[in-house]
Amino acid sequence: MNVNVSRSLHPLRIRYAAPALARLREFWSWWSAELLALLPQRARTAIAQRRQKLFIEAAPDNLSLALGTWAISRSVMDLPVEVRDKALGDVPRDAQQNILLMPTSKVLATSLKLPLAAEENLREVLGFEMDQHTPFHADKVFYDYVVTARNAERQELEVDLVYAPRNEVDRYCKAVAAYGIDLDIVTSRGRDGYNLRAINLLPQEQRRRRRVVVHRLNLALAVSLSVLLAIAITVPVVQKNRAIEELEAKVQVAADAAREGNQLRRDLEKMAAATRFLVEKKRAGIMAVQLVDEVSRILPDHTWVTRLDISETELQIQGQSEASSSLIAIIETSPYFRNASFRSPVVQVQGTDADRFHLSAEIVRSQEQ
Repeated sequence: MNVNVSRSLHPLRIRYAAPALARLREFWSWWSAELLALLPQRARTAIAQRRQKLFIEAAPDNLSLALGTWAISRSVMDLPVEVRDKALGDVPRDAQQNILLMPTSKVLATSLKLPLAAEENLREVLGFEMDQHTPFHADKVFYDYVVTARNAERQELEVDLVYAPRNEVDRYCKAVAAYGIDLDIVTSRGRDGYNLRAINLLPQEQRRRRRVVVHRLNLALAVSLSVLLAIAITVPVVQKNRAIEELEAKVQVAADAAREGNQLRRDLEKMAAATRFLVEKKRAGIMAVQLVDEVSRILPDHTWVTRLDISETELQIQGQSEASSSLIAIIETSPYFRNASFRSPVVQVQGTDADRFHLSAEIVRSQEQ
């Protein structure tokens, strides 16, 4: 069951995991270079010295030592394959990695095509099939491999198998060990004679053991870097959130002030409307005093008013007059009245020349005048 699941997940690892790891390695190279550039010159020099690699290029009779990096190195000394005690004190011993470069004539390579499923246990598969692809058995060689291509559609894997006779590798390893140098990598130059192969022929049990302090230091640096990276990501976010909260508080205060201002403006508008209503009401209506004054002014002297009723729309006059028939015309001459008429028949008062009348008229509003 587990084998089937692993095989089903294998194409996903090929398509997604491998490119992601490659990008991660590229990012780490860029990031470490940027961090290194920020350090003082003395610190950069010390780190560069600690990162130096000791390249030991093997020839039939001598070992050529060089210090540097993968890109550039400087020659330090040449040592014979046969050990001489006087040279032990001069050998560099503080390099980050000690790398033995086998003669290209002693290292062989062949390209193979294997089923894609073989990648899970590729080293064991190559060791099992060593005598089918090379003239040697697996116990007679040191070997390593490089995966050059993966074809998920064809379920095929292309591999460069690199191997060297065990006795030749042991000969040079013993010569290097005799000078007090513990090896990390055994490789060789490529077909171009310049670039190094991305392999390590040295078995795991023969590689130099890293000191625990170095591992702990690297772990501490990695943790510190992670913490600093988290702080660098978190601090701007926290600062922005704090600035947003402050702005939101200011906006809330401004919004409250704006609401209070709007409410005050509405209250003032209501008060002004109420004031205008009273003024307009006063302007629109006619005061009773004005009507009484108008009636007193237009009625002739031979007319007496016994009752005067004033409503919103109508004026009623009761009284006596010696010329009752002319009262309607007299009332309608006023701009305050119209449609005058008698409410009851005119009756003559016995023993006098006067008539008793009851007259009404519509009151004309000021806006209709």
